[in-house]
Amino acid sequence: MGNVNLFIKDNIKSVGKDIYIVPEIPEKKLNNALKSYGDGVSYESILALYDDTLFGSASDGFLFTGEKMLHNKYGIFLYSDIELVEYIENITTDDKGKEKKEEWIIIQTKDNKTHKLTYGLMNIDKKKFTDFLNKIITEFEDYKEEDQLKEMADMPNELKVAYLKIIINMTFIDDEEIDEKELAELFLLMTRLKLDKESRFEVRAYITEISYDNLLSVEELLEIIKSHSESSHYQSLMISLAKDLINVYFSTNCTTNRDFKFLDKYKNLFELSDAEIDLAYDTVENDYKLLKEDLDDDAITRNAKELAAKAAAAGTPLAAVYISGSVIGMSAAGITSGLATLGMGMGMTGGLAVIGIIGVLSYKGVKHLTGANELDKYKTRELMLHEVIKQTQKTISLIIDDVNYIVQKLNDTILNHSEQTEKIKKLTQMVAQFQGALKSVDNKSNLYQNSANRLQSPKILDNDRLKSLTEEPTKKPLYDFVIENYELKTVEIDNEKVERFVLKENVKTEILDKMAEIFKALGYFDMDNILKSKASGMIKGIFG
Repeated sequence: MGNVNLFIKDNIKSVGKDIYIVPEIPEKKLNNALKSYGDGVSYESILALYDDTLFGSASDGFLFTGEKMLHNKYGIFLYSDIELVEYIENITTDDKGKEKKEEWIIIQTKDNKTHKLTYGLMNIDKKKFTDFLNKIITEFEDYKEEDQLKEMADMPNELKVAYLKIIINMTFIDDEEIDEKELAELFLLMTRLKLDKESRFEVRAYITEISYDNLLSVEELLEIIKSHSESSHYQSLMISLAKDLINVYFSTNCTTNRDFKFLDKYKNLFELSDAEIDLAYDTVENDYKLLKEDLDDDAITRNAKELAAKAAAAGTPLAAVYISGSVIGMSAAGITSGLATLGMGMGMTGGLAVIGIIGVLSYKGVKHLTGANELDKYKTRELMLHEVIKQTQKTISLIIDDVNYIVQKLNDTILNHSEQTEKIKKLTQMVAQFQGALKSVDNKSNLYQNSANRLQSPKILDNDRLKSLTEEPTKKPLYDFVIENYELKTVEIDNEKVERFVLKENVKTEILDKMAEIFKALGYFDMDNILKSKASGMIKGIFG
């Protein structure tokens, strides 16, 4: 028995037209559907949307999750409650001998209720739709909603550690050593995946102690990944793993030759087709071009469209390929943001990836300024390079943090050793002084960056304005993300003491950076939105 989420995503396109599958559901359609008939449904669990409207608003139609089907007129059908689905065809002949065909679908539920579906199936093949629903209720028993929009950084640390260990195995088997270039790529990947300190130490210990005697098998590591991932993500994780393996192999050998023995050996174990392997190679090569060549927005768009076409041919959404981020050092949110800037239609994503995408909507008009200003043509590359720089700086900071952690362990070991010498003591103190000074400089840099980032967010939040700008279901996480970093305090405004949301004192630098992107993208500081908010407040005051 397979997974119902995967079955729906793989098969629903066959029942008709105007069907959109996650993660390529247009955000506007999704919001309209959720507001119209999806109240209370988490947008992260949506697998597919059928738009039954004439003009494409998607306010009528179906939504599908791993647990239920929702319709704007007929309501909610839990798969576990459906007893029978039947296709009915009725052909009648009028007085003039002209035939008239009517079709409908009968859904009978386990509480003996019968629902006749005639409305809202404009572009659906009713017979195929009936077969599709019958397979759901007869071939599956476990109906569970899964988060369709999770990036790898938000997945369990056990999964991420196993993923990294497969790449470490490759670097060791290749030439029986792990050199500086390979280490650098591994460190950057650890940053993108947001490993915690203990997990980073486990990975580094595996690197240090690696030998053929203690090498964990790829099969064993894949089982760990599978046991800690949802079925909806596994294929994306495998394509991403191929992409990251290729990057480390290319970087170390200074080649783009596709004669990669490790990947060839394990591609069947990764359950990847030749088209998916080719897509992984193409993705790495495209990212390298982005970093090394002076591509303007038009060139990046052309390359991205070609890559998207190859992804579609391989049956994999482009957003899924970048579940672990870009091999040049960008996070999943960063690369998705850059492609969204170019109007690549990356669809919807969840959590901080939403913030990543929406963080560049303020650049939406850039691609239309083709000849007005030469610099404007490179905005997308500039945006992506800034993201690369941020990730690289964060990696350096984490390495400093880990060096401190390792030196502390070394100090403890030496001090507890009975045969220590005075020279070892002095060297230990010297290393401790240097690593302390290095951390102090890094802390100072972070403090200045934090102060600069605080200036990009309002000290006193206009809560009503922010709420009005995040009313849509997919933008609600942005409100939740921002409001968590404010606290209600009594402040004095125009000689009057009032309660307002005030920016907290100890907000992390990276959180402030994301908040700045959100405020900019939502147009929080735009005069139109300020005036609307004030007008709304005055009306509320008049009518109580």
